Amino acid sequence: MVREEHQRLFIERRKVKRKKSRRGLFLPPLHNDAEPGVSPSEKLTTALAESKKRRQQRP
Repeated sequence: MVREEHQRLFIERRKVKRKKSRRGLFLPPLHNDAEPGVSPSEKLTTALAESKKRRQQRP
């Protein structure tokens, strides 16, 4: 009985973790204060552009 309850909780937590990681909630924050002149939205757009370039270069 206790084991079944423990297993159910474990499975539920694993589902939540999968959802979060799928949505990218475990990624590091976008706005580091290393570059004060660049806004977070600009950083995001440049990062997206770079990843798009990388994807297009794949064979």
